[in-house]
Amino acid sequence: MRLSVYSLFLLSFSHTACTGGGSTVPLETLEHDGETREYFLYVPSSYDAASSAPLLLNFHGFGGTSGSQLDWSDFRPLADQDGFILVYPQGTELDGATHWNSGLPGEGNKSTADDFGFINALVDEISATYSIDADRIYATGYSNGGFMSYSLACYHSDRFAAIATAASTMLNQFEGDCAPTRPVPVLNANGTSDSVVPYNGGTTGYQAIPDVLDYWVDHNNITAEPVVTTISDSIEHTLYAGGDNGVSVEHYRIEGGDHVWFDDDFGGSNLETLVWNFFASYDLNGLRE
Repeated sequence: MRLSVYSLFLLSFSHTACTGGGSTVPLETLEHDGETREYFLYVPSSYDAASSAPLLLNFHGFGGTSGSQLDWSDFRPLADQDGFILVYPQGTELDGATHWNSGLPGEGNKSTADDFGFINALVDEISATYSIDADRIYATGYSNGGFMSYSLACYHSDRFAAIATAASTMLNQFEGDCAPTRPVPVLNANGTSDSVVPYNGGTTGYQAIPDVLDYWVDHNNITAEPVVTTISDSIEHTLYAGGDNGVSVEHYRIEGGDHVWFDDDFGGSNLETLVWNFFASYDLNGLRE
């Protein structure tokens, strides 16, 4: 297992570049809403401006950093292999800990940081510099970064084709607040022993994972019975398939899993590979042919 959220609280450090995996990722900046916002941007050597590339945003958890998220959920080998551009944005500080201000646009749930505006400005900036496939922009994240990913699916489904989350849930967004305008493919992975984001809810404002699955299954108009597969003694995969536009909802339940970005063996694949393979199947129009 990877480090817990308590370790992440200690990682409020900054980088000028992130090194690892045989490559150095430079720190980039973007001026937004009166602040200098930071992000790591990885452009694979296979990038060709003559053809548009998918874009994947990966969000750190509360108290974490873009550098720690890159270290612990490193999609660079997959970006090299499949030619997508990868960005790790940095949240702003709140009471000494970095965060993402998810929740209703204009209101948020943690602070006054305009993170929705920053994320959209960041996508615009990258799209102005590189040839990006606007139909293939994806969001993934850990913990608070997963909250941000769910919120992008709720409020910016016109831009983000699919999302995936680890050790995360939705906030109080079921009662008409979450308003996706199209079917949204969703993948999540959650541990049953997560004390920070409890699997069955119980923390004020945090939805139980079965309720989150029910929400997206209903929104995507999935009526077929789910297919449940045992991957290992501790991992169970549930596939809800056949929704509108061919979208699906996928859930990995990790028995005894803690509040981490999971590094378990998912039947011969790591979590990064599962997430990217899921994303690669969809664009804004649904299941890719």
